[in-house]
Amino acid sequence: MARVFDGKELSGAIENEIKRRLESLGNPELHLHALFIGDNEGSEIYIGMKEKSLKRIGGKIFVHRFSSSTTVAEIVHRIRKLNIDPEVHGIMVELPLPKGFEVSEFSSKIDPIKDVDCAHPENIGLLLQGNPRFSPPTPSAVMKIIRESGVQLEGAEVCVVNHSPSVGRPLAMLLLNENATVHICHVFTKDLKKHTEEADIIVVAAGVPGLIKSEMVNEGAVVVDVGMNRVNGKVVGDVDFKAVSEKASFITPVPGGVGPVTRYTLLENLVKAYEMGMK
Repeated sequence: MARVFDGKELSGAIENEIKRRLESLGNPELHLHALFIGDNEGSEIYIGMKEKSLKRIGGKIFVHRFSSSTTVAEIVHRIRKLNIDPEVHGIMVELPLPKGFEVSEFSSKIDPIKDVDCAHPENIGLLLQGNPRFSPPTPSAVMKIIRESGVQLEGAEVCVVNHSPSVGRPLAMLLLNENATVHICHVFTKDLKKHTEEADIIVVAAGVPGLIKSEMVNEGAVVVDVGMNRVNGKVVGDVDFKAVSEKASFITPVPGGVGPVTRYTLLENLVKAYEMGMK
């Protein structure tokens, strides 16, 4: 039977470490600015969660709302104003974006020092070189959780079911930096089971409820579920939790697993951005 990870416990430990860092800096009030384009119910929930986490460390979130009819130029103009404002410590684009917008249109315009989502090309390049300025929040959370499992990363076979620029690709780089062997799977992968059943660690962020079944998992594997789906009014992940937990050695629940840790890894980046802005 798998050990079920407690995201609240780890996020609490990260919160305490952030508070210690802020105390050493004189307890500044950190300001995170989020660009919210369009109208997405899930994003509203995430904004509220970020606001609660920021309040716990004495910070604030400022949400810049734009309708889906706003031009890219108008939003970029706002980003440029935020870039030069010394009271702005971190800037991020809330995802998903409405149809017709690309995150790269905005991420490349954010000051790399304030890019707490690690989406700017410069920050992605530093990550690829193995010398990251920031670690993308979700991949960073996954790495912390894998370490909590106690599994040895060096030499481990890892299957990542996601190849997005915000999760799968940067996560692969972080895993490679730890000398893991990484297999990236996605919607065009012909035989997903072939890759998952050989893995010591499975990380899934496919957005497909119950995608990973018990027969796809190696006995004693570590399973990290990044998926977040609504099914019949309930939030569920991409893993058949009940069946897989009988076979895995360690598993993350949804909700209460990766999500809480991700919010605090974002705040870790915000503290780092503040520190860099002081220099």
